[in-house]
Amino acid sequence: MIHVIIPVFNRLNLTKKCLYSLKNQKNAKDLNIIIVNDGSTDGTEQYLKNNFPQITVLNGSGSLFWGGAISLGIEYVIKISQSKDWVLLVNNDVELSQDAISNLIKEAEKRNRKVIVGALTINAEDKTTIITSGTIVKSWFLNITKHVYKDFSVNQIHNREPIIVDFLTGRSLLHPVEIFNTTGNYDAQTFSHYGADDEFSMRVKKYGYLTLLCSSSIVFLHPNEKYEKKKINFK
Repeated sequence: MIHVIIPVFNRLNLTKKCLYSLKNQKNAKDLNIIIVNDGSTDGTEQYLKNNFPQITVLNGSGSLFWGGAISLGIEYVIKISQSKDWVLLVNNDVELSQDAISNLIKEAEKRNRKVIVGALTINAEDKTTIITSGTIVKSWFLNITKHVYKDFSVNQIHNREPIIVDFLTGRSLLHPVEIFNTTGNYDAQTFSHYGADDEFSMRVKKYGYLTLLCSSSIVFLHPNEKYEKKKINFK
């Protein structure tokens, strides 16, 4: 079983596209989709009831942010999952290519599940330009980093072998479910919105897990969509 956790705050038009791209996945039909609806006011709740009654919806008050929504979803999955299940984090502003999930799983299984694997992100507007997907730290002391393939055209990538990176974005990120028994959940207390995926990428390495960017798994990001921004609680 692949448990897909999608944090949602409004942007219903994007959620629809994301869900239909999941519905059209090849070789990855055993999906349990969990939407964490963090106080949407755009009709998301009613749309899901009418069109996707099989989807599990966990509700928030609007104060979860990304980290809290992901943490809540993982807590739920841990209670219902079985060994050898997977947890896939997906943001609702991406559409997945038809083999995106199966390619992530293929790379994870090659490494006996001791890995988290992220997809390559392409700009949904031109279907070509690569957006930051994985980051390599060249110098911790000087704070020098390299964003793998950023601003390249996807047509320039001829070697589709996965790359070991230091940070992976949670935009489309696969985990073996047992990893959370070892590493713990995402740290929503310290990183309520930004940085939770970076911190988790670093944490898993301490327990012997690899962090891989899989360039054969592609998702398309809608970067310029306008949406209602939530106010950050600085407290």
